[in-house]
Amino acid sequence: MQEQNPPFFPDSAPPDFPPPIPFEPLQLTGSGSVYRFKFYGDANEYFGIWIVNILLTIVTLSLYAPWAKVRRLRYFYGNSEFIDRKFDFTGVPKKILIGRLIALGIYAGISIGAQYSINVSIFGFLILYLAIPWLIWATLRFTARNSKYGNSRFYFGGTTKDSYIALITGVLIYIFTLGLFTPVLIWLYKRYCINNLYAGQLKFQLHADWPAYMRAVYIPIFMFLGIILVLVILGFMLASRPDQALVFFGIGYAFVLFFIWPLISARIFITTWNNTTVGNSQFQTDCNQWRYAWIVGSNWIVKVLSIGLMSAWAAIRLYRYQIESLSLTLFDDPNEMMNQAQEDHSAIAEEISDIFDIDVSL
Repeated sequence: MQEQNPPFFPDSAPPDFPPPIPFEPLQLTGSGSVYRFKFYGDANEYFGIWIVNILLTIVTLSLYAPWAKVRRLRYFYGNSEFIDRKFDFTGVPKKILIGRLIALGIYAGISIGAQYSINVSIFGFLILYLAIPWLIWATLRFTARNSKYGNSRFYFGGTTKDSYIALITGVLIYIFTLGLFTPVLIWLYKRYCINNLYAGQLKFQLHADWPAYMRAVYIPIFMFLGIILVLVILGFMLASRPDQALVFFGIGYAFVLFFIWPLISARIFITTWNNTTVGNSQFQTDCNQWRYAWIVGSNWIVKVLSIGLMSAWAAIRLYRYQIESLSLTLFDDPNEMMNQAQEDHSAIAEEISDIFDIDVSL
């Protein structure tokens, strides 16, 4: 899929471009107008991209992976639309390849050194773990820098210091609470990603607090424990022998356990987007947690039964539901908001350097 700019967003646009667009709001909420996101991707079309990516990645011993990533992101971005403008991903595969080769080279060096000295192994993997916050920062920065909405570019303003603070805080919370406050780690990560993201001059903001993520995770867990208790009681009431009760319990346990993580994922998705703003505008999602969980769970089943051949269909199915469940309530004039989005963040010129603008995610 070739990269191209939308015909109504040329690179050499005059200062007053684009002209005002006749916005048609979905509905009015107070003083704001609600607009929905749309997705035009097709599973059959994406399957061709997906299968070529898989085959070329295998044939080239994973060297084609950066090009596969760019093709995949361009397809999903390019088929996502908001108010008649589409998204785009402009990442250069060579930069992704350089980042991955650097990361793999460091990992290979540590692995080889570990064959001769246990100290090298311990020290090397300690360095890798300490580098995780930097890897997260570099990847978020690269992805945002190469993501566009119309002719508006995104920008990630987070620092490595903020990334290390979030990681250390999360690790300490996890240790001292014996893992019971793991949802706080999710909240810290989401807050770091969203609160440092810009679309031009428009800043994203996550307004959910950590108890909201505790509820998102633990309500399904408590539901799971309650269902398990009911299954135990029913198993011994309905089964005539202990082995029958065990089979009944085992089937029920597997079924409920299979859907607990999809349900948690759904609740995290809903909690995040119902509490995120960009500028003065509010995101919302009408995502149904049960339908979301069903899509994720049934996707797993279909991929297993098809030996992975239905992965492209599953990806389109989930992404479509996520995108089309989202809407944005604009409390500003839409044209003024677009003008703000088209202006680069004031720090971009000083912060962005092509030398360091690489993706190091693996």
